Amino acid sequence: MVKVLIDGASVLTVDRGVSYISTGYLYIENGFIKSLGVGQASEELLYPELLLGGAGRLVTKGFASGFTVLSLYPLRYGLEDIDWFLMRELARAIKRADMYFISLLSLAELASKGVTEVLVVDAYLDEVARASRDVGINVTLAPPLNCGLDDQQQLNELRLLLGRWHERVEGVKIGISVCRELKEDHVTLAKEASLPIYALELEKEPPKSAEKTKIVAVNPVLNMDFPAIYYGRMLRSWKGGGGVGIGIRPSYSVREVVKEILWSQNADPADVFLSGTKTTSELISQQENSTLREGSRSSIVIYNLSEPPGWPLPRSLHSAIRAVLEGDAPIETVIVGDDIVLDREGILTVGYELFKKAIKRFDELYPTLPPLISRQQL
Repeated sequence: MVKVLIDGASVLTVDRGVSYISTGYLYIENGFIKSLGVGQASEELLYPELLLGGAGRLVTKGFASGFTVLSLYPLRYGLEDIDWFLMRELARAIKRADMYFISLLSLAELASKGVTEVLVVDAYLDEVARASRDVGINVTLAPPLNCGLDDQQQLNELRLLLGRWHERVEGVKIGISVCRELKEDHVTLAKEASLPIYALELEKEPPKSAEKTKIVAVNPVLNMDFPAIYYGRMLRSWKGGGGVGIGIRPSYSVREVVKEILWSQNADPADVFLSGTKTTSELISQQENSTLREGSRSSIVIYNLSEPPGWPLPRSLHSAIRAVLEGDAPIETVIVGDDIVLDREGILTVGYELFKKAIKRFDELYPTLPPLISRQQL
């Protein structure tokens, strides 16, 4: 898709802050927001390749998950937190092609929940990259080191990602992740390829050599001066300016994550909205997808508020933010770059037959998995 016009919609713009256009238009060309304004679109924009009527619709930036584990997605109903031992055993038991199918299903669910950017920490990330391009969702891929998986295998995966995807394919970014301790060799590795480091539950101060490296703390346990992403049980420690992640949970929905923060901490809705969109996208190195303004790469979600359960259309900024975070407005369309990823009929980028093939593969696979995995509540 090259030229898309959304006309007559309400728009929650996202830049340094959030603002509200009660009736406006959004024009996308070659994957970027070319024009955004109040009122009706000018005549020169009225002949796009795709015209989306905006009456009763609310357009805004898509959500971002700052920490997500996809290999455990089929086990999500039986897990309370990330289980690195299970991840290791699962990586041993499945083939690379299986990880592609898991990623296809999980990324499609994320897109259906309005998530457009994801940091994935997992094994077989080359397959995740392939699935992300097929679904149309933006990913940052960070092989986990010192986390209980096979570190040499993860280093090999990192080299594969750097050679095949790094600065070569739009929407795919690369980083590294570490658990508990950030070591000198991790810092050297990140500096050599100019990669960010995602430090999970860091228990020690990083080495001094890490001073000029981008470090993002994930569920920080120490009081260190790093930007932070929170997920799971640590959402109660979320602070303004921090990002959010799904980790592993029954619902692969950032909307549910930010709602948990909003209600448990009585936080400012605008701060929480920015956390789940712009802030998290920036923390996972997806800056070009982090805003909704002229010049941004399109990474947008359209909600249908023309009738219940979304109705009525909000009249103010505060009401519009609450409609997104707390309301139950259905997601009608997701646009990422040049792709209409989701529309009324569901995911458009991946055919139903491929989904059926993926589900059939796991129906066959689970009886063969190690007992500790197959006993999980599926």
